[in-house]
Amino acid sequence: MTSICSLLFVAASIPIPYIYTEAPRYDSSGGERFPAGASLQIVANGRKRPLVTDFAVSADASISFNGRTVLFSGKRRPADPWQIWEVAVTGGTARQVTSFAEDAITPFYLPGDHVVYARRTAQGFQIEAMPLAGGTPLRLTYAPGDHLVTDVLRDGRVLFEARHPASDGRDLYTVYTDGSGVETHRCDHKQDRHSGRELSSGDTIFEVGDRLARFTSARATQVELPAATGQFAGPIAEISPDEWLVSFRARGVVPYALYRWKPGLSSPEMVWADKRFNAVQPVLVRPHEIPKRHPSGLGDRQGANLLCLNGYVSRSESVPAGSVAAVRVSALGDSGPVVLGKAPVEKDGSFFVQVPSETAIRFELIDAVGKTIAGEKGWFWARRGEQRVCVGCHAGPERAPDNASPAVLLRTQEPVKMALPVHENKQGAK
Repeated sequence: MTSICSLLFVAASIPIPYIYTEAPRYDSSGGERFPAGASLQIVANGRKRPLVTDFAVSADASISFNGRTVLFSGKRRPADPWQIWEVAVTGGTARQVTSFAEDAITPFYLPGDHVVYARRTAQGFQIEAMPLAGGTPLRLTYAPGDHLVTDVLRDGRVLFEARHPASDGRDLYTVYTDGSGVETHRCDHKQDRHSGRELSSGDTIFEVGDRLARFTSARATQVELPAATGQFAGPIAEISPDEWLVSFRARGVVPYALYRWKPGLSSPEMVWADKRFNAVQPVLVRPHEIPKRHPSGLGDRQGANLLCLNGYVSRSESVPAGSVAAVRVSALGDSGPVVLGKAPVEKDGSFFVQVPSETAIRFELIDAVGKTIAGEKGWFWARRGEQRVCVGCHAGPERAPDNASPAVLLRTQEPVKMALPVHENKQGAK
């Protein structure tokens, strides 16, 4: 009979303790990630032990800024919903952070003793933030579909993944910790991008298919990384600026194992493997930089003011000059899209509207007879009191505006108000 020891293989060690998720099956396609269960394991000096011993399932480890405690999602009993828990790195009794009837997963620490996570709703997983000691959650996302936290960036924004209608897959987005300023991390929507993590350099590493790619601050599109002869899975952990701890498997090998990899080398070096389980979601157990704390600038005014500088500017669609007469605004109501109204578009392409907050909305540019010239395929939102300015319709967050006064503001400083019908709910606003 095969012994357990013969199933384990440790080829190399790293000088930093790490935690990973051990799972018989792992699916990163956006559905049930651990259909056969999972457990968090901590490894130090080549020896591993369970991070928690009295849980039916545990995953999604995130290390505190001082390196002493761990947030994770878990179930004490198989029938329980996923909840957020905290435990000391040294072990002991886990403390329950959330107590919802719904699943809560993918937790991360926020500055100011807060936590951010994804909570299941009727519209899919939505991101919330709340005090670590407990309290009323603040919802950060309001579009349909699953929104899963993947990191907290050093500038204080929350990095998350969600479906993007233009790419037939997921993409990476950022939002501030008050739910304002949501935008795609980049606008080159081509492939399924997920599991993003920020490096000490400020670059973001993420999975595309079975390989890794990166965003750099100097490039408006993703940068391909040299391919290795195998498949990567999920988020990476940064050992040093030029070396990462990754989940990887060679072609034809079923379980993912943990490897050291220097980008540019074709063959990663194995660190930990177990033929019975996949090893995914590695995180290093050490202190790390506290992100900037975002000072919210939201007011208490009803709705959100949105100013578009030039609707003719678009990355994805060609809008003929002089063709746009108005912008039509829709919201996602109980039974589908609801048209809220329309506002005139000036000759320079500018318009100014006030929309319902905490509500999924989208814009369509229309001609003089109401025919759609260009329109958003997905949904976005704004917070109560938020004021946002966009360069154009899908111009991309990396594009700077022209140094010109928009014609709509020369004509009026009052936005056209769009009202949500009273019988339509507001996507569970809190």
